[in-house]
Amino acid sequence: MADQIKEDHQPDELKRSLGLRDVFFLSFGGMSPLLSLLTYGAVALEYGGPLAPLIMIIGMLLVLINGLVVMQLSKRFRTTGGYYTYAFQALTERVGLSTGWMYLFYSTLYAMAYVVGAVFIVNTIFGISSYLIFLVIIIPAIAFLILGVRPSSKYAVYTGIIEIMVIVVIFALSITLAGGSTYIPDPISMHISSGYLALGILFAMSIPTGYGSIAPISGEIKDPEKTVGRAAVSVIMVGGALATIFLYGIYNLLLHLGISVSSTGELPILGILENHFSVYSYYIIIVVAIASINDGILALLSFGSAASRTIFRMGVDRSFPSIFAKKIRDQPIAGNITVSLVLFFIPLVMISRLPNETAFIILGTIASLGGLFIHIIADFSLIRIGLRRGKRMLLRGAKGAWSRIKDYKEVILAITASIITSIELIYASYSTVLVYSTLFLIWIVLGYIIVDIKDIVTKTPYTSKLGKEDRMIAERIKDLTSLKVRRALPDVVVSLDDTLQQAIQKCVSLDSQGAAVVDKYNNPVRTFILRDVFLLSEQEIAKTRVRDIWLEQVVTIDRNTGVTDMIKLFKEYRVPVLCIIDENGKLAGTVREREVLMALGSSDTDKSNVKQKPLFQ
Repeated sequence: MADQIKEDHQPDELKRSLGLRDVFFLSFGGMSPLLSLLTYGAVALEYGGPLAPLIMIIGMLLVLINGLVVMQLSKRFRTTGGYYTYAFQALTERVGLSTGWMYLFYSTLYAMAYVVGAVFIVNTIFGISSYLIFLVIIIPAIAFLILGVRPSSKYAVYTGIIEIMVIVVIFALSITLAGGSTYIPDPISMHISSGYLALGILFAMSIPTGYGSIAPISGEIKDPEKTVGRAAVSVIMVGGALATIFLYGIYNLLLHLGISVSSTGELPILGILENHFSVYSYYIIIVVAIASINDGILALLSFGSAASRTIFRMGVDRSFPSIFAKKIRDQPIAGNITVSLVLFFIPLVMISRLPNETAFIILGTIASLGGLFIHIIADFSLIRIGLRRGKRMLLRGAKGAWSRIKDYKEVILAITASIITSIELIYASYSTVLVYSTLFLIWIVLGYIIVDIKDIVTKTPYTSKLGKEDRMIAERIKDLTSLKVRRALPDVVVSLDDTLQQAIQKCVSLDSQGAAVVDKYNNPVRTFILRDVFLLSEQEIAKTRVRDIWLEQVVTIDRNTGVTDMIKLFKEYRVPVLCIIDENGKLAGTVREREVLMALGSSDTDKSNVKQKPLFQ
């Protein structure tokens, strides 16, 4: 409990104030329930026809697989940042920065897509000026975003409950107007082509996606290890179930009236609600228009909050400039302002230059591609974590087939999710307009360019304003190479054929958190981490060889690698030792973090020998 309290009050974290209900409705609002049904649901209805409800269930289950991946990852990472944090901690710093960059692309475009979509729907219904509708949505949304996630979640709770009631009422009316008759979506008798089936599932999967906004706000959620996963799965299941009954009711009414989907207009579901709900049509259309405005606000709040928290975490980790880590009253003010400006100006320019429908399609399509990409990275984050856990757990119990499956259940889940998501990403990229795919790829490339620029900037020494003593120390640090640093402590090396007991004894005797692992030819092949054997019994430690457990990748340097580069490698790869290799690739020694600190400490000692001004005069 003490550790929990201490963590919750860290200066680089936000205040935890959100419970399960708050997170659920904030995320539920992020999927823009009615608006997504009027858009993505309409396309799924066109492709799926009578099988649209069944297609919606399939889409929901496929989305649920990625939701379960988020649930597993959230049990291990409780800070803000979400997908960026998962990749930063489980993979590498470079992949983390690229993932954070891509998540900002996805979340902001997703929010803008629903804002423009709401403008499109309301403009179509009432013919009101697009600019006026945009301002009605954007002003309160940005105000809530600046105020913080707590007021935003309260707004989401009340409006979310109302939207659920509206969807249920529309379903009930559709059954009533059909005279109580129903039908069974039978894929055998109601056959559709495989291409239409795939496209229908693709658009159905775009509906229950609000869970993508949950993970980045983990730092403001109470008990995030449980709450994040439960909220993500709940949003997918509830959102998918509501979409399923809604589509069922709509198509059931069409069957009763003998009307085809294609004859209902450019926006099928909107046309059905407007023309085929008897005396209720007028009132339903007004409610739908108000709900569309509300959905635009909720989408911006949900994904805008997620984007600003990702920016905040990247600022804390110095992936972005530290100004983005600035807080005022426990709010990431720099992130909030940045996201607000982006969400105001980009959609405003788009609706002034393009038809509303075209702007929505562009933003929604590219955002969907970005969402698939970041979920693939999350899948690989869990694969890496699961492989390490699985190999460690296998050493503790029986080696039967069922035991192996249980030990690697997270890996199986993540691989399944990555395959499904990759297929969907490839298919979506191939099927969409070339310009949209190109913009998506350009953003990915820009992310890698930024990573490289950051590496160059952080690697370049800055000496323009150093004093005489500081320049002397900088020169000394510049001359510190791996061979000079490693002289402070003995090398820590184990063999693949050593037992874990021997490896542990070596690390303990040399007071090291890990060791370089070499093969019989003295080539460094892996890195042994002491903490990875903590769960094993004494008998397993005595019998198991080093080669039989999970080993981290080896990080090699040459004899002339500088101390600044070594610090960077320790930070990026999170290994306790670096391996110095000679020109033949053989191990020439090891460098530990403590040796680097000792080398830097000796530089500080040199500085202390320089005559200093008295602290008080």
